[in-house]
Amino acid sequence: MAYKNPHPVLDDDRVQLNAVDSAGPDIADYTRNEEVYFAFIDVLGFKQTFDENRENPGQEFAQKYATTFRYYSHLINKSKFIDSETQNGCGAGQTSDSLYFYTTRLDYLVNFIYLYIHFSLYAMSEGVFFRGGIAKGSLFVNRPHQFYGDSVIKAYLLESSIAKYPRLALDQSTYFDLQNTKAKENTKDEKGRYYILPFAKMSFSDFLQTVGIEESDVRQINQQTWEKIGEEIRRNKARFEFDEHNFQKYNYLLKEFEDTGYPYE
Repeated sequence: MAYKNPHPVLDDDRVQLNAVDSAGPDIADYTRNEEVYFAFIDVLGFKQTFDENRENPGQEFAQKYATTFRYYSHLINKSKFIDSETQNGCGAGQTSDSLYFYTTRLDYLVNFIYLYIHFSLYAMSEGVFFRGGIAKGSLFVNRPHQFYGDSVIKAYLLESSIAKYPRLALDQSTYFDLQNTKAKENTKDEKGRYYILPFAKMSFSDFLQTVGIEESDVRQINQQTWEKIGEEIRRNKARFEFDEHNFQKYNYLLKEFEDTGYPYE
């Protein structure tokens, strides 16, 4: 039988492997939560935009994404319904071009929905559009950014297969739970599929009170911002005139935009 060289293992690797072996089951000490609302939100068309700008070494195109993601983190950090130390059963963050949020509490989910609606308006004014899903299910959490569970899988499937347009899709369980809250007015039942309206009507003071953020800590969504959102939607609709798949996304968004009108009362 021919001799085979053993697979090389560095000394550092040996130390790590020995540490894992001796640590026992505590090395993966995940806490199971049976009922968690998990939101998975993805940038629309990020891969295509990235591919179109591969020859842009200065990454000028990426600045708007960086600014948008920073604002999301800013809103999360400033909001009163997430305690940075205890997390209050919540977690939020960003990985690549995706955002996530989870909570065990329905009232915190309502707060997040209000936060997201405001955030999405700002993002659209910068030419960044999101699509996502919110689902209810189990979640195993080690640290706020280390988790897995069927709530994650279902939220991802809602985003990738159900939402289709730039909006947040809801699973049935989450939708029915929200019908007992003030977020009900921001939801829609579309032939058994459920969504958060992309341009929900709300007062600016109600948004601030719900999320628990000081007015000085948020970006104003004024009439000028609203007009900029319309310009960005129309620009993308024209950009994808001969791409039926993407054209319909912005065609849908433009109709919602024109039907709703300026959302802050």
